[in-house]
Amino acid sequence: MQENREQGTETFVIEGRNAVLEAFRSGRTIDKIYVLDGCQDGPVRTIVREAKKHGSLINFVTKERLSQLSETGKHQA
Repeated sequence: MQENREQGTETFVIEGRNAVLEAFRSGRTIDKIYVLDGCQDGPVRTIVREAKKHGSLINFVTKERLSQLSETGKHQA
């Protein structure tokens, strides 16, 4: 998990399937998620379902875009 501070607000970036699932399960508010377009495996479907249930914005992006957004390179789709 990375913390970014911009203009007086705190933004946390979480990367990795398990970390995102744990964040949802712990009740953490997630505003937006980025998911590899076309990825339909079990963990990703669970993340998308949780995001919809919690009202998070879901962005389906290319692998290249996901890699650009990744701060650690460990995005796992």
